[in-house]
Amino acid sequence: MHCKNSRPPRSNRDVTGGIPMENYLKSIVVRFRAISPAQRRLVFPGCLLAVVFLLFFTAANRVVRPGQHASPLSPNGGSLTGEVLPPDGVRSTGGDAKEVGALAPLRMLNERYSAAPVDSANAFREPRIAYSAELSVVTREFAHSRSSLEEILDRHRGYVAKLRMVGQPSGSVMSATLRVPSSEYRSALSELKAVGLVEHEEEAADEITEQHSELEARLVNAQNEEQRLQKLLQNRPDKSYDSASLARQVALLRSEIERIETERSASGSRVSLANVFFSLREERNSPAETIGAKLRNAAVAGLSDAFESVSTILLFLASRGPLLAFWAALLYFPARFFWRRRSPLAF
Repeated sequence: MHCKNSRPPRSNRDVTGGIPMENYLKSIVVRFRAISPAQRRLVFPGCLLAVVFLLFFTAANRVVRPGQHASPLSPNGGSLTGEVLPPDGVRSTGGDAKEVGALAPLRMLNERYSAAPVDSANAFREPRIAYSAELSVVTREFAHSRSSLEEILDRHRGYVAKLRMVGQPSGSVMSATLRVPSSEYRSALSELKAVGLVEHEEEAADEITEQHSELEARLVNAQNEEQRLQKLLQNRPDKSYDSASLARQVALLRSEIERIETERSASGSRVSLANVFFSLREERNSPAETIGAKLRNAAVAGLSDAFESVSTILLFLASRGPLLAFWAALLYFPARFFWRRRSPLAF
């Protein structure tokens, strides 16, 4: 390094004064070679960090000129070219009529893209929720509970979509799928709970607003595409279009539209009607048994156990008897022969 009083380096040899550039570069190379190897490894990363820091510092201090990023939606009345439009209260006179006429389309463009009042009913759609419940009830008066169920459905404008009933000695069991309007769902469910003793209760509410909106959008797109193909099929400018291919596409679109309409109808029915999976079980009280009944039941149980044991033995002999007889006959003669040889007096 040079002190403040040292002469600056020069690259032109014809000019007097200063230090020749070659000597200065040689001195730098000599000093670099005099550095230890460990310090030489740190020179390149240090220079790289210095360059990155300079680039970052330069980019951070770069000044953006005002009005360069003007937007047509600017509240200050900025135009598309970044110019500031005059306020509405200022009227031009004389030769400024042409300038006002030139600025009129820009003002109309700003008014067209200006923020309009948004209807809250359209911005926030009413959520579409499908309600369902599962209810299990126990009763001692099965016939009365079933008649109460029919009255509840009539009162709340519901109906039975599916019904299954099984009669058993211990008590009848009924399972049904009920459908009631969503507006009557809560009141109908509370009355169904009063039919008997609630054993199990489960409720669910599924929001299908997004699914319904997606179906609506798909239906509109399919209908627009169908209309476009039909117009193209009817008003063909030349014979280059394949009529059979267009008719096939229209048929496919029609089937897709019908499928989407079916899904939309099913989605609407899920929202308008709530499903209640209702189960009713009868509980009967068994009468108290007398001593004679208990003795009779005990005798019947003993006889049934005896017959069961005899039947078990017979089944064993029937299934394993032939095999046992075969092995007994096969082993009898060799055993008898060896026994006679060892004890002649045995037979």
